[in-house]
Amino acid sequence: MLSARIFTRIALVGVLAAGGLTACGGSDVAEAPAAEATVSVKKVPGYGEVLATKDGKLLFVLTSDPENGSKCTDDCAKQWPPLSESGELTAADGVDRGKVSSFEREDGTTQVTYNKRALYTYTGEELAGPGTKALGGTWFFISPDGKPVDSTEAGGY
Repeated sequence: MLSARIFTRIALVGVLAAGGLTACGGSDVAEAPAAEATVSVKKVPGYGEVLATKDGKLLFVLTSDPENGSKCTDDCAKQWPPLSESGELTAADGVDRGKVSSFEREDGTTQVTYNKRALYTYTGEELAGPGTKALGGTWFFISPDGKPVDSTEAGGY
């Protein structure tokens, strides 16, 4: 029997691989139809519906971030790029537009938030992702209700 942590990492590898195949039409990950929205919804096997970018990249939150703020800078922001948007913030079907906002980072860029939580994408290797500990917190997907997805359908991380 696989431990929950190993199961999570295997599931994440599959999710990241499926996300890469979406453009080729070979994915079982379903996207909401409004592709131009700043924040969209993706159905991820094992996790349910989670937030994603307009390009279909999965979004993460860091539990130790302050409301409308970010602890992730420098090297952290290279691996976990902040979701930034210079235009109008929009929400796809299934996303609460009232929870989509932004704040100005210390470097002068604007970072998108959902339910007052800073949003990030992930560019790192396959052995990190949901459940990864950093900066006194944990990285998780975020659900359309604005809460971190701190467990899979099979159990916790």
